[in-house]
Amino acid sequence: MKSIKQIIREEINDFDWTSEIKPMKPEMEWLKSNFDNLKPIVKGIRTYYVDNERKPLFYYQNEENGDVYINYGRIWSVLKKDFGLNRTEIQELIKRWLEETYNLMGLTPNKLKMLFLPLL
Repeated sequence: MKSIKQIIREEINDFDWTSEIKPMKPEMEWLKSNFDNLKPIVKGIRTYYVDNERKPLFYYQNEENGDVYINYGRIWSVLKKDFGLNRTEIQELIKRWLEETYNLMGLTPNKLKMLFLPLL
């Protein structure tokens, strides 16, 4: 008769970890480790997500519009230059990140090239 410990060890060894758990891509890990604690601030018809210094990282006007504008200098350009992603890959990654982290569904990410975003 096998011990419980032996049964558990066999189950663990037989489990196909790669089919059940998707590895996190380094770019998603970067987004989550740097920008997973942004705070929403509503100003008029726009909702901004700001960091601890109250600098906006992205905003959307309303969820029906379907567009979300991403800070180019702090997010978009890093994904492009440091991770080598193209526009479509960046959009898909940010869309997934917004859904998983902020429960913002169905928004299409667009880059926002502004030299100055106001503190909120």
